[in-house]
Amino acid sequence: MATLAIGGLAAGVRAQSQSRAVFVLNNVSDSITSFAIDEDGVPTRLATVPTSDGPIAAAIAPDGRHIAVTHGTIDDVSETLQIFSVASDATVALVLSTLVPDAPLGVRWLTSEIVAVTETDFGGNNFIRSYRFDARGRTLEPVDARNTGGFNTDLVTHPSLPLVYAQDSLGNDVRWFEFDSAGALTPRGTLSTGGIFPLRMARTNGGTMLYAAGGISGGGTNVLGLAMDAEGDLATHPGSPFMSPGDAPAYLAVSSDDRYLFVGHGGDATIGTFAIAPDGSVAPTGFVFDVGLQGTIGDIEVLGEYLMVTDESTAGDGVAGLYSFRIKDNGDLTAVDAIVDTAGVRPETIVVWDPPTPGDLDGDGDVDFLDLLALLAAWGTGSAGADLDGSGTVDFLDLLILLAAWTG
Repeated sequence: MATLAIGGLAAGVRAQSQSRAVFVLNNVSDSITSFAIDEDGVPTRLATVPTSDGPIAAAIAPDGRHIAVTHGTIDDVSETLQIFSVASDATVALVLSTLVPDAPLGVRWLTSEIVAVTETDFGGNNFIRSYRFDARGRTLEPVDARNTGGFNTDLVTHPSLPLVYAQDSLGNDVRWFEFDSAGALTPRGTLSTGGIFPLRMARTNGGTMLYAAGGISGGGTNVLGLAMDAEGDLATHPGSPFMSPGDAPAYLAVSSDDRYLFVGHGGDATIGTFAIAPDGSVAPTGFVFDVGLQGTIGDIEVLGEYLMVTDESTAGDGVAGLYSFRIKDNGDLTAVDAIVDTAGVRPETIVVWDPPTPGDLDGDGDVDFLDLLALLAAWGTGSAGADLDGSGTVDFLDLLILLAAWTG
């Protein structure tokens, strides 16, 4: 594997943004722009950093310390995968650039050390490939690969189980795989989606539903609903597919409280709000935001109580950039400020970061004795979850951070 490590040893030292942040890929100007998000949801542009040619997909590691960016060009053999470190002020710096098989249209971190990337080939053999990233050594090593059908472009992880889901919009199915701490992948199941092809996916934070946009298939008004059981296995929801009043559902995001599904449409560039019922079925609320001309939605992502949206083109209305909308209790969207320029051309993919409570190692919202036990169990190792200061070793300084955040 051809790999270029960037910078000296300091580049391997990990950090994470200490406040809410958004990162946007500018597909044509080949860059990534970082934004700080204040308590009112207002984005402030921080910096724009060059990427390789044609950044197309991105994902942030669970610990928030690295962002993986994949690229798409006319090369039909290999494409560039880059990894950026994230500083405490949400600025980014390139630490590694390498090649992966063409075309890496989807990327997702399975753990803070294991990143999964699609090998996408329309009508050919598609794969999910896992790689181990060594932050201090600035290396990326292949671990495993599994077939994902005829056109796999998106990956989604389960919120609490070691499972990753891969859609196939040519074979009309969703496959899921179990992964271990080393990155090995084990096939768990495949579910047909019938006559609707699954595109972009989104799951509920409670791990009960997986939704997939149906694009132009089946009349161009469909959102698939797949129910997740306690083991993360999928079954078709009795009400699926759900109908959208918009044209060609393409982008999905779920509110942080699992009450709303947001659907962006490729045909009419509208974003509609859908209420999620307790059984996982969805219905349009009637609240719609029109981004502009057909095909101008770049991406949508939820960050806490806000919905982030990129408008990728100035065509028609003369504006492009990042929108931030407050999600009202009834599901309506209210812009918190004017659209913000990303200082790049064709802003598309959005990555969001909402920092956890420092020292909350078990993710239960408290810093208590269970977190202390987890830190002590990782003592002296390079465990990313317990290495709170990003030094590469779990030690007394990490213990001090945990004790300072103690809630009991």
